[in-house]
Amino acid sequence: MEPGIAPQRTTDAPPRSTGELLRGLFRLSKLFVYQHYYGWGMAWLLLTPQARERPGTTLAMLLFLVGTMGVVTCTCSLDDLVGFRNGSDARNYNSGETKRNFSMKPLLSGRVTEREAVGFVSAAATVAILAGLGAFWALDWQAPLESYVLYGVMLCCIQYSGGMRLSYYPGGGEAALFLGTMSGLLAPFTAAQHEWSADAVLVAALLGLWLVMVSSYSNVNDVEGDRSVNRRTLAATAPKQVYKSAMVAFFVLSAGSTCLLAATERWPWWTLLTLLPALGLHLRQLREGPLREEWLTARRLGLYAFDLGFVGLLVPTLLVVL
Repeated sequence: MEPGIAPQRTTDAPPRSTGELLRGLFRLSKLFVYQHYYGWGMAWLLLTPQARERPGTTLAMLLFLVGTMGVVTCTCSLDDLVGFRNGSDARNYNSGETKRNFSMKPLLSGRVTEREAVGFVSAAATVAILAGLGAFWALDWQAPLESYVLYGVMLCCIQYSGGMRLSYYPGGGEAALFLGTMSGLLAPFTAAQHEWSADAVLVAALLGLWLVMVSSYSNVNDVEGDRSVNRRTLAATAPKQVYKSAMVAFFVLSAGSTCLLAATERWPWWTLLTLLPALGLHLRQLREGPLREEWLTARRLGLYAFDLGFVGLLVPTLLVVL
């Protein structure tokens, strides 16, 4: 690790107000990254009227939202905690990097101590588990087996950086984000709907791919810090041509899934048009990333494309699918 950037692993809190601590925990949780809740929103919208009106559905869906918030908080906070302990965040967010917001890492800035972060992670995991159990209880435990399995997948993805350290293996981070995002839609959907649907699976796959198309670019920018702690992401272990080809493959899969969605019975053909802006931004993302190697710019474009893609799904959902 470079001199002067090692984290101060203290357990005593520096002088702070309660408001400063709460703001630090909020930043640690990443709850404000609203893209994480797109899957839950689409799950509710894709339910048939009969499923929405079934007793317990509304309460169950609200509890699934709380569970999703617990999973997001636990995963993101644990990722920051591990990055603080091994020094990779200090390297990636050092003062020489002008494109990263240091204040977004409350453990590095001292707004949250390591001990507080550990307690926060444990509390978030407890909320995620209890909220999920509460949701299935609200449905009188009448959900199909696959919905329990899918919620379990969501919980397993908490170990993105800690525990099994899924993101420390080539392709593991991408798989965890993809499966976790898909499960965030399909777990509540199958629980309340009592069955699968092709369009729900395709929408879940699109959301998962779009999130991967953000994180894969971040990983390239953080490659030196990841290598220093043996975090074997695809970008840190594979030749440039391999991970650049993977980014192209993600784009192709996203475009193909969009075409398949527009071909399903419930979705209008013009879904292709409402998703065209997201497709265009993803093309520009490929130009800024694999071609120009402006990785943070490409990452930002990925987030914008994620938002546009959700709007592109929302319009036909509200006008036709419902």
